Amino acid sequence: VEYPPGAMGVHFLNTANIGPKLDPTKPQVLIYEPVGDKLVLAGAEWFVPVQVAGGVAPTIFGQTLAGPMDGHEPIMPATLRHYDLHVWFWKNNPRGMFTSTNANLKCRPGSPYTVALGADHLHH
Repeated sequence: VEYPPGAMGVHFLNTANIGPKLDPTKPQVLIYEPVGDKLVLAGAEWFVPVQVAGGVAPTIFGQTLAGPMDGHEPIMPATLRHYDLHVWFWKNNPRGMFTSTNANLKCRPGSPYTVALGADHLHH
């Protein structure tokens, strides 16, 4: 999966919501933007391991989840192949609500949990 320039924010995974069916009211991940010494809710992510999905990319909100892709080390093991969809409900994204990265999201390089995934892209 190739990502456009931008950031992905700080991710908090709720493993209780992982399963074969996606519920629009129960994202698996909440995404926050670090602002000063606080985290501000920016978006949500729907996440399904490939094995749970039966090898078929699920859809939600009329969108097919991206993938399959390896897990994003060191946040998750590379062996955790999955599909995912970022949805920027609370932070406007100039590239669109369903784009993986958000150019308006500001994450300082070197912030806790920051991982560089490319020259113009940070993931927490």
